[in-house]
Amino acid sequence: MIHTSLSAEEERECLDLLRELIRLRSVNPPGDEAAVALALGRQAEAWGLETGLTSVAKGRPNVHARLAGHGAGPAVLLSGHTDTVPPGEVPWAHDPFSGDLADGEVWGRGAVDMKAGLAAMLVAMAALARRGWRPAGDVLLVGTVGEEVDCLGARHLRDSGGLDGVGWIVIGEPTNLDVVPAHRGALWLELVARGKTAHGSMPQLGVNAILHLAELLRWLGERRFPYLAHPLLAPPSINVGTIAGGVKTNVVADRCVATVDLRTVPGQDHGALLQEVRDLAAELVSTAPGLEIDVRVTNDMPPVETPSDHPLVETVRTAVGEAFGAAPAVRGATYYTDGSVWTDRGIPIVIFGPGDDRLAHQPDERVPVEQLGRAVRGYMAVLERLLAGRD
Repeated sequence: MIHTSLSAEEERECLDLLRELIRLRSVNPPGDEAAVALALGRQAEAWGLETGLTSVAKGRPNVHARLAGHGAGPAVLLSGHTDTVPPGEVPWAHDPFSGDLADGEVWGRGAVDMKAGLAAMLVAMAALARRGWRPAGDVLLVGTVGEEVDCLGARHLRDSGGLDGVGWIVIGEPTNLDVVPAHRGALWLELVARGKTAHGSMPQLGVNAILHLAELLRWLGERRFPYLAHPLLAPPSINVGTIAGGVKTNVVADRCVATVDLRTVPGQDHGALLQEVRDLAAELVSTAPGLEIDVRVTNDMPPVETPSDHPLVETVRTAVGEAFGAAPAVRGATYYTDGSVWTDRGIPIVIFGPGDDRLAHQPDERVPVEQLGRAVRGYMAVLERLLAGRD
């Protein structure tokens, strides 16, 4: 028997939990996720699930919940992160930490990315437990710290054996309830140019780090790194995120730093891309005596790809379609997830969650209440199909 119906009380539980989580600030940096982890743990325990906290760094725990299976199959990991990006400087229509309910939507930082997914996954586990369902394998929910900066919690989970026995991973990042089996990777680079100081009235006596780094950035913008087109993913992209240099208007700048965000698709080798950027920097340095340019990796997240015809993708699509009465779209995502940290384990990954991913990191982030209940029912259907539980 597939359980996909929810009571009005269960729908209210999901709404109330999401609003509580939004009110608990977990902005990263600095990464104050403890209050959110504790709230999730308390609620999971109140609903009869096994719970625990694992310290990843001081004041930064991963939170765990478990619905025990009867041991006949592998586990399913439901994955979410407890941190958010800052609310930004642009005024919001509703306080970003209010969890306000207005126009049929819940407003606040993290509503989409991704406290709605965490709330819906936990309510789905509790709802199945109430119905006496016992899965073939364990259902594991982990709320990880640090995804918005360095995936610290995901790395700790991997390195501490938290993926042992896991057969499938479902990540609750926002997909507008589409099924997403692939996302692009990210290679973040810091470029540091060093030149020579001189008086601004005699620039020929110096080496201007700003001008030379700007030239390298122009070269990178014009570069067409090789790739194979992907059926679900946008082509690779490059963005110059920050640039800073110089000390005064009338001084030739002897230092400039820029950060670059390269988004990649499956088949692109990050090591080869890094070497190509370093080769370009070396070419520029060879034309300008006294110039030095260092290229450093600050973030290296490989793409995630589970083939569209993989049994996990087919199962999720079928289960969600039956729960909703219509088959969901299958597409790719532009963002990356904690799944990038786990690709070397060979565990198939699918992303499925409530919220419009275009609102992630935006002012006035919000999620429709109606999507919360649909997400819970979708997770319930997916879990039952994957783990073929007993009633």
